[in-house]
Amino acid sequence: MGNCCGIEQTEEQKALIERNNIIEKEMKKEKTKQFSRIKILLLGAGESGKSTLFKQMKLLQNGKFSDQDVEYFKPHIYYNCITQMKVLVLAAERLGIPIDNTEIAEKIKEIKATNLEWNDLFTDWIKILWKDPGIQKTYEFKDTNFQLNESSSYFFENIERIGANDYIPTKDDILRVRSRTEQIEQALFKVHDLEFVLIDVGGQRTARRKWIHCFEDATTVIFCASLIDYDQTLREDFSVNRMKESLTLFHEICTSPWFLHSSIVLFLNKKDLLKEKVKKRDPSVFFKDYSGKPNNYQDSYLFIKNKFKKISGLESNSIRPLYIFKTCAIDTENIDKIFKSVSDTIMRSTVKKIDLI
Repeated sequence: MGNCCGIEQTEEQKALIERNNIIEKEMKKEKTKQFSRIKILLLGAGESGKSTLFKQMKLLQNGKFSDQDVEYFKPHIYYNCITQMKVLVLAAERLGIPIDNTEIAEKIKEIKATNLEWNDLFTDWIKILWKDPGIQKTYEFKDTNFQLNESSSYFFENIERIGANDYIPTKDDILRVRSRTEQIEQALFKVHDLEFVLIDVGGQRTARRKWIHCFEDATTVIFCASLIDYDQTLREDFSVNRMKESLTLFHEICTSPWFLHSSIVLFLNKKDLLKEKVKKRDPSVFFKDYSGKPNNYQDSYLFIKNKFKKISGLESNSIRPLYIFKTCAIDTENIDKIFKSVSDTIMRSTVKKIDLI
């Protein structure tokens, strides 16, 4: 009887163990499912290049831009061409720089850029003005006396192609066109067995209040900062230095209770433009604590990098490290390589969370 009861008890224990294993497997399966969708927030101050990064990641996932994207960005390209030439014309007037083609300059000023129907005359006018010595002279004063989109010269130099009746925006056109992110946008893509949700939100101050809706369960925050903002001010507030604003925002994100369990990735963007800018504008003029070599690219980069590292509070944090990448958002190959590295980092972190390693 005792042996029989002992055997029955053992079988019961086996059944309980088996049942427990099934429950644990189900729990792990549910846990894995919970982490199988990775939410990445793409944040940064206005004009940091984060929306270009968002477009690059969509491009890398799909291999090309959709017909919908092409149609969406076409009027934005026209808008950029007209408004940026207007900026140059008005800046020339303000700086007292004479323009040879004054009649055309006046006509450009009169164009209403919103809901624009492109006219062949616009192509000719922009082509003529871009070659005007006065406009070229004015262009040299950008950043120091007025703000101009970084891609403006690219579009002016390609205006004949852009103004053609059969114009279809190219990959580079779409990557370079500036359009403010006022709404929250997201893109879905898969890497191995994990689904990534990339969310881009507005960088301008007026759009930041909308970020709150995206904070829950963010696996990773990618913060984009422009390396060339040290001598520029906000479009919304000319008294505020852009880089100082970006540093303040980065500090807020790194110390925010919303992101205590999120990985922080910093993209120091526009490395290509920094090489040219430091030759003309040294960071020491705007940051008195700069002690590197004058007009030196590497020293300038390291100074800016260390500024962000220090203000993050994560520089010596082994539990929650800060990952930093130097980027050029319009360089597809560069972004592809970096995002693969970021994805691997995120996946390793996620696997640890679900106890698979």
